[in-house]
Amino acid sequence: MPKSGVKSGIRILTASICLLTPVFYYPLEMVKSTGAIAQIFLIINLCLLQLLGATSNAWAEGMPIKLNITTFETPMLQILGPNGERGAAIAKLSDTKLLVGGGADGSKLFLYDLLSKQEQLIGRVIPANERMNDSRFSIIDIAVLSEVKSKATLLISYPIYRKSSKCVVVNLTAYELTLSDKPTLSKIKNWFTSKPCVPISAVHHAAGRLEVIDKQGAYLTIGDLGYSKIGNRSVRGDLGSVFKVSGSGVEKISSGHRNQQGIVLIGSDLYTAEHGPRGGDELNLIKKGVDYGWPFVTFGQAYSNGDYVKPTKPGTHDGYQPPLHYWVPSVAPTELVQLPANSSWAEWSSQLVMATLKEEALIFIQLTSKSTVGEVVKVDVGERVRDLEVLSDGRLVATTDSGKLLLISKAVN
Repeated sequence: MPKSGVKSGIRILTASICLLTPVFYYPLEMVKSTGAIAQIFLIINLCLLQLLGATSNAWAEGMPIKLNITTFETPMLQILGPNGERGAAIAKLSDTKLLVGGGADGSKLFLYDLLSKQEQLIGRVIPANERMNDSRFSIIDIAVLSEVKSKATLLISYPIYRKSSKCVVVNLTAYELTLSDKPTLSKIKNWFTSKPCVPISAVHHAAGRLEVIDKQGAYLTIGDLGYSKIGNRSVRGDLGSVFKVSGSGVEKISSGHRNQQGIVLIGSDLYTAEHGPRGGDELNLIKKGVDYGWPFVTFGQAYSNGDYVKPTKPGTHDGYQPPLHYWVPSVAPTELVQLPANSSWAEWSSQLVMATLKEEALIFIQLTSKSTVGEVVKVDVGERVRDLEVLSDGRLVATTDSGKLLLISKAVN
């Protein structure tokens, strides 16, 4: 039983005992007293209020979350490759439009109108000679730093294949977007390129997730890229880390991560959702200067003896920062968002939602404090969700590996 369910049961039991208090506390002859009758009446009313609150809480905690999902086919935005299909990256603009990174080769930026359900090509982001014919070599994430009238400043992350060295890095570049009848994209400056350049392996461990801090900067995740030397701190460089990036510099915030495909900033608290190996997916509260343990510890297990790295102490987080919550078996988390406050999401307002691939579900996560997880509720959506955003009206919008766009809201019970 969930912890909150146990708490509700205790509250109900306490309220029920409270109702019996007058029976044991007041002898029969005292009940005839007017003052005693008034006190008994007051006690019963207080107990009933406690019981009503307890049963109400239990009802709310036990209720499944029902969703309204509207699906749109977006085949022009889907990323294709001999290794399988992949959902596009998305970012919202201030009106009814989305920025979408994808297309058949994963390299293009589109403008998608939620009203007309039409997409418009803006331009190419990844040069053709800097990718392989592989759906993993695609735009990972898009962040809107600022938007003023017809201009927007963007950050776009993606992996780069360096043919001369036969290795891969993760790149982050700033762009200026001009919105007009024919929108244009202009490169401003390269903000970050990961080091070292590593042999092609688990490119899907690039991470590359972005979370805007303000108009000048953002947080960026860099995964381990399947690097066989990830356990060697002296050579792994930028891999397996979270960075604070701006046009003027880069600061490493944390290390010891595997593949942080979800990130969200709540006030000054930064959270990431991270893939473990075979089990051990994590929700982490990021703290500056902290090592989160990969590949030395994990609550998961190695896939096989032939995996690129074997965790030193599987099934434990001893000696390292433990996650706030972990999943065994794996759910394959992707993006992480916070629901709006005082919204149609009712009791889930201001809480977290994590998208997943393997589970084909959204996972609703209650934070009872900044470092404590309460209820965790999985809601099936029947699709591998690649990216997730919150719209201005409180609805969720998601892309799927099957090439769909989902608009998601809470169903009215």
